[in-house]
Amino acid sequence: MENGVVEAADVEPLLAETRAHLLNKQPDRARASFLRLPELETRRKAYLDATLRDFYAASLYDVSVVLTFLEALPSWHWTLDGCAVLQRVGSALRAPSSGARGGGNALRALEARQRQFPQLPLAFFLHKLMSHLEDSARVRAESYWYAWVSPTLRAVVTGQPLELYTLARTGETEQKEGDASKEELLYAPGNAGTFDTDRRNALCWLGEDTEGGERRQAAWPEEKDRGKAQWRLIPADAHADTFFVQSVRFEEFLYAADYAKFKRDARGKTRSRVFTWRKARESPGSSGKWQLVDLGGKQREVFALYNPYQREFLYAPTADTMDSKRRYVLTRAAPDGNREASETEGGARWCAWRVAPAQQSAMERGVEAFFAKQYPMAVEQLTLALNDLPDNTEHVKCFAYRMTANLRLRRFDQVAPDFQAIQKLGGDKAAIFHGLAHLWEENASYLAAMVASSSDQQVQALEIETSPENPFFMRHQLARGDDCFVRRDYQAAILSYQEAATCNPTIDASALEGGSLEDAETTRQRVRAYVSCAKCFFALEESENAWQYLSIAHDIAGISIESEATIFLWKGKCRRAQKTYDDALSLLEKAFDRATAASAASASLPSSVSSIGCGVLKRSILMEMKVVGLLRQGIYDTLLSNGENGPGVNGEDAAASGRAAEKMLTQMMEVFHCPLSLELMDDPVTTPDGNTYERAMIEQHLQINGCFDPLTRMPLTKAQLHPNRALKQLMETLLSDHRLGLLLASCSM
Repeated sequence: MENGVVEAADVEPLLAETRAHLLNKQPDRARASFLRLPELETRRKAYLDATLRDFYAASLYDVSVVLTFLEALPSWHWTLDGCAVLQRVGSALRAPSSGARGGGNALRALEARQRQFPQLPLAFFLHKLMSHLEDSARVRAESYWYAWVSPTLRAVVTGQPLELYTLARTGETEQKEGDASKEELLYAPGNAGTFDTDRRNALCWLGEDTEGGERRQAAWPEEKDRGKAQWRLIPADAHADTFFVQSVRFEEFLYAADYAKFKRDARGKTRSRVFTWRKARESPGSSGKWQLVDLGGKQREVFALYNPYQREFLYAPTADTMDSKRRYVLTRAAPDGNREASETEGGARWCAWRVAPAQQSAMERGVEAFFAKQYPMAVEQLTLALNDLPDNTEHVKCFAYRMTANLRLRRFDQVAPDFQAIQKLGGDKAAIFHGLAHLWEENASYLAAMVASSSDQQVQALEIETSPENPFFMRHQLARGDDCFVRRDYQAAILSYQEAATCNPTIDASALEGGSLEDAETTRQRVRAYVSCAKCFFALEESENAWQYLSIAHDIAGISIESEATIFLWKGKCRRAQKTYDDALSLLEKAFDRATAASAASASLPSSVSSIGCGVLKRSILMEMKVVGLLRQGIYDTLLSNGENGPGVNGEDAAASGRAAEKMLTQMMEVFHCPLSLELMDDPVTTPDGNTYERAMIEQHLQINGCFDPLTRMPLTKAQLHPNRALKQLMETLLSDHRLGLLLASCSM
C-alpha cells in the first residue's frame, strides 16, 4: 500500500482482517476493513464470498454479527449480495439426504446441521429490509423472501397461525398428487383432552366413520372451532430455528413431558406424552421448545418437530388412539437405523409433518407464483385477491403484479386496464410507495409506445403521468409518513406529511356541500398531515416550527371539534416546552373544553384525526395540565428540596435545583407517552425487550409493518405483548390528587 492506495497484493490481508473482526464480533471494524478493499463496486460479490463462505460453513461466525455487518454496508444491493452468500451456503448444508427422513443417524445429523445453519435469522432480516427498502432493492429483497423463505417460516415471521398435519400414513406419491385423505390434523382438544389441572393431551383428529365402516377424509368438522387446530410458532431464540408452539384457541404451549411416560411401543422403546400447558401464555420452559427439521427438500412444508430437551421427535402412532375419532400425539427418539425406521409405524415418514399457513391469502399466493415465474397462476390468484381485498392501497400491489404477469404472458389487451386502475389509486406515486416503481416503469414504457402507434382510443386516452391532483395521492403520502414516523425517521416523515398537506386533489363538485372547497374527508386528512408534521418537529425539539404547523391546521376551513381539541393540546405542549406556562394552561383549558364537547357527541375520535378515543384524549389533557401546573407553581422544586432552603443554599443552587426538577418531571412524563404516537398511553403493554407501547399502536404496527419491535427491530408477535400494570398504576396515581405529593416526593429521592 502506497500513499493510501490499496493494491491487489493487499487484498488477502484486508480480507483476513475483515474475517478476524467478524470472529471477534466487531461488525463496525469489519465494515471499515472491508471498505478499504480495491475495486469494491465491481468485485464486491467475490469479496463477500471470500469473507463469508468458508467461515460461515464452518459455523465460526455469529449469525447476528454477520447480519449487522451486512446491514451497515453502503448499498442495500451489497447487503443483499451478502445475504445470497449466506443462503447459498446454508441451503447446501441444510439439505436433507435420502436417508434422513426416518433413519436415526441421518435424522440426528440433519437436525444438528440445521441447528448450525438456522433459516429464521435471515428470514427476519429480509422481512425487516422489505419494510424500508425502495425501488429495485425492495423488489430484490421481496423476490428473495418468496424464493428462500418457505410459506411456513413466512407465517412464523409475520405471526400468522399454522396448521400441522401428520404424514405418517400419507405416501409421498399421494402427497405430490395433493391427496390429503390420510393426513391428520394436530389440535388442542380443550376439556375433552384434560389430563390433570395443569395439562391437556395433544391429539390428532382422525375423522369420522361412514355408514359402511370406511373412514372419511380426516377433515376438521365445520361445527368445531377451527382455532383449536391452529398454532403459532413463536421464536424462542431470534438467532436459531427453535420455537414455542402455542394454541391459537387456548393460548397454551405444546410441550413434551419428562414424567407420566406413555406405554412403550412394540419394540420396547420409551415414549413421552405431549401436552398443552393449561396456564395460558405461561411457557412450560425448555420442554416446550421445538426445532423445525426440514425434511421436504423441494416440498417446502414438510418438517419433523424435534424437542431438544427430550431429544425426541413428535409423532402420532397408528396403534395408540384415544377413541374412534382421536389419536394420541407423543414423542420418541429417532430409530437406531434405517431398517428400524422402515419398520416403525409410518415407515420412513413416521415423524413427518406438513406445517402450512392456516390461511394463506390469495395475494400472497399470487405474488409467490409471480416470483416463481408461474404467471398464469399469478394472474388467477391476484384476480381472486382483488375480489377479496377491501383496501384500495392493497389493490395497487395486486394490479401491478397482475399487469406485469399479463405483459410477460403477452396478453397485451389486459395490461392497459390494470395500468389505468393504478392511476386512479395514485399512479406512479402509489407504485413508488409500495416499492413497485420498476413494474410501473416496465408497463408504462410499453404503454407509452402503444400511445404513439395504436389506434385504440382507450390506449390513446391513457395518461402516463400522475400528479398530486389524484385523490388517492394524499392518503398514500400519509401512509408513507406514518411508516417513517414509526421508525423515528422524523425528517423523512415531515417530507411525506408536507406532500400530503399541500396537495390539491381533484374532487367531484357535486359531492361538496354548502359551498365547501373540499369534502370533509379531505379536510380531516389535511389537518392530520399538518398535525403530524407538528408532532415530528416536537419530537425533534423544534417547538416553534411545531407551533407554526399547528396554527396552519387550525386555520383550515371546516375543521372538526375533535381536531381542535388535538391542536390545542399540542399547542399547549409547545408552550410548555417554551416555558410559557400561563399560555400553556390557557390552551389546555380550551383543549379540554373541546374534548368534553366531542366526548358528548361521539364515543371516540375518528381514526383519521387521532388514534386515541375522546376519553383518553381528555386524560392526556388533564395529565399535561397537571405537569404545567406543577412547573408553573414551582411545587416540584420545593419537593426536591424537601420544602426547605437552608442558609447555605444560594440562588444559583436553587436555580440548578429548579432546572433539575423540571427535567426530572418532564422525563417522568415522557415515560407515559407511546413512542409511536407521542400520545398518552391508555393501555400500555411491554415487549420482551422491555419497550412499552400503547396496545393499539403496537398492534397496528405489527399488522402493517411486520412482526418486529420498531425500536429494537427484534422479532415480536402480538402474543408476546403483556400489560404494563405497574406503569398503568403509576399513571393513575399521578392523576390522583391525594397521592400526588407523595409520588413526586418519592421521585425526588
